[in-house]
Amino acid sequence: MRRAVAIAAIIGWVFALFLLLPDIKNIFLTHPLWHSLLAAVPGIAVPVLAWFELRHSSEANALRADANRLRSEQNDLQNQIGELTAELAAERNKHLQQIAENTKKPVTQAEKKADVLRKYLGANVAVSEGQGSWPTAPGIVGVSDDNIVSLFTPRSPTSSHAFLVNVHCDDLEITEIPQGNCPIRIKVLKRRGVDVQLGEITKWEDRNQPAASPIFTKGGMAYHATYSKPGSSERRTIYVYAAKDGSNSFLLEASTGQRVIGNNEEISKRFSVLQIEYEAGGFERTNSGSGGTLHRLFIR
Repeated sequence: MRRAVAIAAIIGWVFALFLLLPDIKNIFLTHPLWHSLLAAVPGIAVPVLAWFELRHSSEANALRADANRLRSEQNDLQNQIGELTAELAAERNKHLQQIAENTKKPVTQAEKKADVLRKYLGANVAVSEGQGSWPTAPGIVGVSDDNIVSLFTPRSPTSSHAFLVNVHCDDLEITEIPQGNCPIRIKVLKRRGVDVQLGEITKWEDRNQPAASPIFTKGGMAYHATYSKPGSSERRTIYVYAAKDGSNSFLLEASTGQRVIGNNEEISKRFSVLQIEYEAGGFERTNSGSGGTLHRLFIR
């Protein structure tokens, strides 16, 4: 705007000088020189000032152009910095992911088996152990983070008491082939810990009921047997205790972890099953004996 005013002032001054040139001559001729100089000052000042204004305007435009150029360069530099930052972040993430993959713990066979068993939580499973099979198909009721599967067997015509067996996944074999109503088969190589006796419950959900934790007070030894494997130092035992109160109740404890409470018929059946399993595994009974009891045990 100021530049336009300056240009207009110069044009107006030139136009006025052209029109008033005769009068200006008369003034110089009829008046003293210093009067003429004073009168000419405004006319001279206008173009001078207009020239300076044009010069300043040109410099301001140059400065604005430089400022715009610098802003553009700054924006370009910021864009380059943003692109480089994004590239560095992507490269860093790539290396971090590669480091994580390289340091990732390999999946073990036990973990793989545990993942398979988790697919069948709540389902019944066909179980074999040693040379025989479990008479009742237990249900898979849990697979822990430590790769331990819990197998629950309820009370049934073939199992007088409910019990829980824990097996580490390293100590079992899995076959994903259905057998009857069971979608999967398991071969137990070794049990983990002692079997947990759960009384006479028929459902896993009833495990916290008082009936799931029978109390047995030991009396005298009713029967005992020792088994050895020829050519091996392995040894197994079965002990049967009578109830202290003389009731028809016995406790069977085996060295392989089984612990069963039942009457004379139930304990005799369980003893026979264990003995068959031992003999099928190559063990022979090397020592046995009975004690006094009011209720006969059908053990031979």
